[in-house]
Amino acid sequence: MGLSTLLTGLNGALGLYSTMKGIYDSTTGPTRLQGLRKKALAEEDGWYRRNYYGNYLDSSAARAAIKRVENSLRRSNEQNRAYSAINGSTPELVIARNEQDLRSMENVMSNIASNADEHKMRVDAMHRQNKMAMLNDEMNDTRNNTLRGQNLLGTGYNLLQRALAGVEWGRERHDDNKDNTNEW
Repeated sequence: MGLSTLLTGLNGALGLYSTMKGIYDSTTGPTRLQGLRKKALAEEDGWYRRNYYGNYLDSSAARAAIKRVENSLRRSNEQNRAYSAINGSTPELVIARNEQDLRSMENVMSNIASNADEHKMRVDAMHRQNKMAMLNDEMNDTRNNTLRGQNLLGTGYNLLQRALAGVEWGRERHDDNKDNTNEW
């Protein structure tokens, strides 16, 4: 067996391997990628549901703001009662001061509700942005996998074709006949 025949066989084997690898990668890669995409999509949807539908008033910032206003209202009511006990204020004056305090509580709750709406809009915008990024990644990966599979398949086919063209079908020389012709 000559070096040329060995190289032709090796070229054919590499072509066959490349073709099979291209076929395997083009079928198994997308399946694995699809599983990872489903996992990422489920994670994104879970994050969205937790943040969009969650009770913003249960957040630590909202609870702290409400607690500060409640404490302020309690202190103010105590001061108003003490002031009316010392100065002999009318009940109407006490009610008017308490109304002011309640308006401040109403303002804080309105601000918190406004922040909750802004929070929902930000979460929704981030969710849409993340979904679009995932969709773009999926399209790019699909395009790249298709091209890579086609390239491997084409390369393997070309190598296999060259190997088959290099084989001298029916025209092989047998070196063992040379050795036998020199004998008398």
